[in-house]
Amino acid sequence: MARPSDPVKSKRIRFEGHRKRGISQRDDKTFAWLDSIPPGKRFEFAWELMTAALNGELGPVMQQAVEESDLDKARTAAKQIFSAFVSNDEE
Repeated sequence: MARPSDPVKSKRIRFEGHRKRGISQRDDKTFAWLDSIPPGKRFEFAWELMTAALNGELGPVMQQAVEESDLDKARTAAKQIFSAFVSNDEE
């Protein structure tokens, strides 16, 4: 017996582009993060991160930056988010 057809069809989504390793430490951190994700899970991780940003789950400043495609504002918002988890106290 054939598998029933899914009433909600999936949409193929692609994010493609080219980046070089070893040019910037900032990009190399992203490459290291991508390399650490198990095979077949990269899209899921990237999708969840973008979805969280667009839904305000990473804060309203990040949501606005992503909606406006403002890379500088997104970087600033990301720094604010991460600063809540990382302490720069010198004791």
